[in-house]
Amino acid sequence: MSLRFEHGLLAAISVTLVASVLRAEDANPTGPAADRAARIEQLEALLDAQRHRLDQLQQQLAATAAQDAEAARVAAMREQIREMLSEQEFRESLMPSVVTAGYDRGFYIRSTDEKFKMQFNGVLQFRWTHAAVGSRNRYRLPRLERDDRTGFDVQRLRLIVRGHLYTPDLTYYVQVSSDVSNNYDFVVRDAYVNYRFADPFQFQAGIFKVAGTQSELISDSVLQFPDRPMISEIFSPARSLGARFWGQLFEKRLEYFLDVVNAFNSSGNRTITPDPAELDNNPGIAFRLLWHALGEKPGRELSNEPDHDHLQSPALDFAFHYLFNEDDGDRRTSRIPFPSTRRAGSARGGFGLTTSNGLQINQFGWAYAFKYMGFSTRGEYFLRLLDPTQVASRPFTPWYLLSGQENTTAQHGAYVQAGYFLPIPGLEKKLEAVARVGGVSTLAGEQEGAWEYTGGLNYYIDGDALKLQMDVTKITEAPISSSNVGIPNVNDRALIFRVQLQVAF
Repeated sequence: MSLRFEHGLLAAISVTLVASVLRAEDANPTGPAADRAARIEQLEALLDAQRHRLDQLQQQLAATAAQDAEAARVAAMREQIREMLSEQEFRESLMPSVVTAGYDRGFYIRSTDEKFKMQFNGVLQFRWTHAAVGSRNRYRLPRLERDDRTGFDVQRLRLIVRGHLYTPDLTYYVQVSSDVSNNYDFVVRDAYVNYRFADPFQFQAGIFKVAGTQSELISDSVLQFPDRPMISEIFSPARSLGARFWGQLFEKRLEYFLDVVNAFNSSGNRTITPDPAELDNNPGIAFRLLWHALGEKPGRELSNEPDHDHLQSPALDFAFHYLFNEDDGDRRTSRIPFPSTRRAGSARGGFGLTTSNGLQINQFGWAYAFKYMGFSTRGEYFLRLLDPTQVASRPFTPWYLLSGQENTTAQHGAYVQAGYFLPIPGLEKKLEAVARVGGVSTLAGEQEGAWEYTGGLNYYIDGDALKLQMDVTKITEAPISSSNVGIPNVNDRALIFRVQLQVAF
């Protein structure tokens, strides 16, 4: 009912009441004077109430009209402001971009127009290692005794700078390191830019981790162990310099990667150098498919190894990779274990190391990762085919000369690891038990290969940002040496103890 209609209705009611009282007085002229006076008094009170109500209605009507007019003016002003702000030149003159800084999973500097952002992160890993390597090593002639190794290292010291330029679709990533493996010299580990045309198609160029083994692609700072499994050092293509085409399909459930790089396991080879050349004419090719089969946040929940969040819904990934490289003389190249049965004076069995020069390499890998309710597990299987007969310019390759293998050779490797947050009151998301087993076969004489067994305990003071890790590793006979995984020499029968403190921001 409108205010104007209500106003008229009340006026009509007032007139009707007055008329009714007057008719009652005319019909009963002989009534007592006191009764007539009382009725007149009631009528006057009723009329006063009606006048007061009419005044209130008039005020409400005026206020409503004013509000309607004000709403129309506000709507018109908003439309004008939208039109003005849609013009970039006017918007920038009215609201110039300024720089803000703060901390959000890293220290950042960014512009308020979201065109530029620079974020800084850092990692420090302080490690104590005791490696009981055994007194003898049959690869070291004339079987010199070896001493155990014990001491402290800054295993990794990393500084990461990342962000975007001009648009959030153009991102960059730079990581420099001063690790013990490089004698604490500063080295550029990663340096690349990435442009996102759309989720299904993106382009990346620079120095980056080749899309190969799952264990290598996981960041150093989010591992469940102080380091990666032993066989990652054998089968991983590590970093290289090149280009990547990749994308995310089916609501980011499926990711694909195609890398074309100079060579595997090296980002230092150059195209134009004084002779001898550092590169052959053959690029390394890597292809990887990653399927996020389960999980509410595809690609995020399994980006680190522990299940810090105690996921209430299971997360499951499957991955496949294929690597191809025909190494016809790259200067910096992959290290390949070989059976050292033909080494003069060596005992039957054991391993040696040679380069990939003169080899055509085809590698296949399958991987999975799973998390649920504080439990996590992941694993991989590798099959690598080494073929010295496919490189016509190098029939007598180092591989053939050292191993005596002239036909296609298959090398296998696999590992499985698991972790579980112990349900101790007050420590449900703090204390994690971890275990890993892995093995590799390089056709080393009569031996089946080498095995690695690892068990450990992690205490997460503040997630992966501040954690203390302890583990013990038994290696039956090392097929490769690596300062990262704590193996001083090939063929070491090692028992390795590690305690590591990590601080990251």
